Amino acid sequence: MSAMFLLELAKNAVGNDTGLLGLGALPDSGQIHHEYWRLLTAGFLHYDLTHIVLNTLFLLLVGPVVERRAGTAWLLLIFLSGSVASCIGMLVKHLIWPSQGVSLGASGGLFALLGAGLVLVFRLPSQTRMVRIRLMVVLVVGLTYSVLPGISMIGHIVGLVIGIAIALSLPLHTALPAVAEARALSSR
Repeated sequence: MSAMFLLELAKNAVGNDTGLLGLGALPDSGQIHHEYWRLLTAGFLHYDLTHIVLNTLFLLLVGPVVERRAGTAWLLLIFLSGSVASCIGMLVKHLIWPSQGVSLGASGGLFALLGAGLVLVFRLPSQTRMVRIRLMVVLVVGLTYSVLPGISMIGHIVGLVIGIAIALSLPLHTALPAVAEARALSSR
């Protein structure tokens, strides 16, 4: 994410819809003209410094929870799946209700991580209460933020649902770090 933001700065695209479209944002007109790669690239772009700072904070609060419980490979799969799915959701919305501007950002993938993290901390018995509370606070704050103008509620909800679905489909033995921790605690 940071590398792309540096590219945005170098290309003078920060806060510039035309520049961001040139880097791979989704047009809010819903017309991507078979440029399906935008469904991936839009998730790595950020509108401005506030946008990337908020997403970075979100990642720092949620990412380690998922990584410890499911591993790095699953974290990446959940993030990318949520990001692409949320871009598809935003594209469908804009095909139905086109507008001006662009859609972009890692929020869909981050909400996917949040959904997965919530499932994992409630599914695995060894989780601390503070981690559960932290994730619930992130959920409430994130959804509250989602109702603000210019924020894509559809992208956030789609990401959340994708993360929940993936985490529910994970066999418990896949979450090896957390299962091993639970077994170690129960054998003491």
